[in-house]
Amino acid sequence: MKKDMSSGNADIKKFADSRGANTRETTGSENTGRNEFLKQYHLKIHAMSPIHIGSGDRITKKEYIYLPWDGTVIIPDIEKLYGLVCRRGRRQQYMDYMLKNNRDELGNWLKGQGFQKKDYEQCQRYRMDAGDAFQSAGNNARPKEILCFIKDAYGLPYVPGSSIKGMLRTALLAWEIKHGTKNFDRISRDIQRKARERARRDQCLSRETSALEETAFHTLNRNEKRVQDAVNCNLAGLIVGDSDPIGLDRLTLSQKIDYTLDGKEKRLPVLRETLIPETDICFKITIDSSLCPYTIETILEALDEFQKTCYTYFYSRFKRGSKEEGTVWLGGGCGFLSKTVLYSMFGKDAVEVTDGIFQNTLGRNYFEHKHAKDKGQGVAPHVCKCTRYQGELYDMGMGRIEVV
Repeated sequence: MKKDMSSGNADIKKFADSRGANTRETTGSENTGRNEFLKQYHLKIHAMSPIHIGSGDRITKKEYIYLPWDGTVIIPDIEKLYGLVCRRGRRQQYMDYMLKNNRDELGNWLKGQGFQKKDYEQCQRYRMDAGDAFQSAGNNARPKEILCFIKDAYGLPYVPGSSIKGMLRTALLAWEIKHGTKNFDRISRDIQRKARERARRDQCLSRETSALEETAFHTLNRNEKRVQDAVNCNLAGLIVGDSDPIGLDRLTLSQKIDYTLDGKEKRLPVLRETLIPETDICFKITIDSSLCPYTIETILEALDEFQKTCYTYFYSRFKRGSKEEGTVWLGGGCGFLSKTVLYSMFGKDAVEVTDGIFQNTLGRNYFEHKHAKDKGQGVAPHVCKCTRYQGELYDMGMGRIEVV
């Protein structure tokens, strides 16, 4: 990529210095054609709590080995494990274990068949710190499967650019609602009305959400007959690259914990592969200013404003979260608030709108999960999504973003 030596350098450097970081732009000896519009920035998200980016894959309790004596979990190569089992003359027993309704965990079954740690290590694909995931006393909260972190072709964790861009998109949409020149009043009324109507979870407010994004971002007029066409979206000029690969030694296991307003913790049988706190996620953003109207300054400002909204209307109620600038919420398990602009749009009235959405999409789970409490407590949802690592309670998915 070529450096842009435009007059904007001074402003960018001034802004970066104000956040305690240096900004690097694309450089080169030529500034012709499209390159005049391109600016590239190196950014970092420093994990302040466990972060999970799901791949969609799951590892059942018959596919991982928990070693309680050293607090680690081995993820075996199943083909190598099967070969080892066959060499030990345990093929039929293994087939019976896998195919029948045997609720025993793989580590316990292997131990019962006479296998030892050195055997597990022969067939390990990777291992990770078990964290605090197996310290629950109750069987109901005992983890049953692991939700995997996304990995590249070499088996290393990374954060896709699409996940980061989704986070930026939400913040920029909230920024447009507050600062933009477009009128969102009609869509706002539609959301309030539709929130009271029965709908499937995957379809609820889908049209209204599309209308919000089209109003905010579809400004390019490449296809004037179909405003909703993706070619009209100005965020096509915001290119977010995948992060650098992250070492497997930065993975741990995190159990889902619902944290209530009165400080109680409820452990749930959901276990995620997560990045441990203090992990750095490094990536690049390229802004094509011929398409995208947002500068790096505006993007960071939007993230800060969205975080302020999250803190004011939600995290502060639990005495959690952070007031620090640069705080972002990334990945799975963060909870409903980090993925929506309802609080940016409705402020304190978002509690009633959110309650309506839950009531009309969750069915009987609305009462089982005690969402009927939300309006009375003045916060929706009424639990904060947390986990524990090395004995400390963390909010899920919290990081600090900066230009480097």
